[in-house]
Amino acid sequence: MYSVRKSVRAVASLIVSSLSGTVAFPQAVKFIRNAADPVPLAHMTSGKVACGIASGTAVAVPYTAAAAAGDPGAPCDTAPVSGPSVNPCSPRSPAQAGCEPPRDLVHEELAARGKTGQKILRARDRVLEILQTENACSAWFREKDTNPAATFRTLSYVVDRHGEELVHVSKDGWSQYTFRDPYVARVGQDTGPFATITLNADGAFFQTLAPTMVVPKEGGLSKIGSPRSVSIGPYPGDSVAARTLALLHEFGHVINLLPMDFENEDGKSVENTAKVLRSCRAEIDSRARRGTL
Repeated sequence: MYSVRKSVRAVASLIVSSLSGTVAFPQAVKFIRNAADPVPLAHMTSGKVACGIASGTAVAVPYTAAAAAGDPGAPCDTAPVSGPSVNPCSPRSPAQAGCEPPRDLVHEELAARGKTGQKILRARDRVLEILQTENACSAWFREKDTNPAATFRTLSYVVDRHGEELVHVSKDGWSQYTFRDPYVARVGQDTGPFATITLNADGAFFQTLAPTMVVPKEGGLSKIGSPRSVSIGPYPGDSVAARTLALLHEFGHVINLLPMDFENEDGKSVENTAKVLRSCRAEIDSRARRGTL
């Protein structure tokens, strides 16, 4: 091995002296370095495998020292660190440059339903405006759901075209009348995201008037009376404010913020509507005025 090194030095001296100062000097240097390597070891590998990043969700961390030194033959002794893949364009991730906004499939579906869908859509948009901003109403819903707007956005809607259509009027012995309007909307209790709200086509969500049916308390035949105005809370039927209140009320049942009030038994539905109004009326009225302007 020693004699090989001496002969290489001699050859190297000769080539450098004859090519010194020429434009091919970098190539000459490269040739010299190859020639100067020990012959038996010139093309041997060290047995080490270069580190790389494999495809998949796991993140491979290369050998740090080798990366800094630029040694392609560094060992891969460091175990790869695996973690779940992250989608930077997820709807729940902060907005990222280059990410398309997530599609609102419920919005698209309602927009394609014509006039009925537009009425639902306007109320839905009002509710989302309320839940996405800081106010007493959104704070009340956050008592049960940390992100109420995201949950509300997942809800879907169907219209019951065979629901109640009459205002039931009953009279007691003291000539006192009790009125029960057709139901407005219903949803399962504590159903959570992706629940479906059913809206009565003949209720105050879509109608301003409904025919009456008088039911005598002492018995006898019922009779149909003249139409009567219907409302949701303090708002007239078929108004954006009334529809907004109705959706907020049903959302309260979806996240179990309001107790069950099936068929307004013992006036519980009216009580629940009053609870919604205590926290949300200012926001409903504010957006109703803004919409009018």
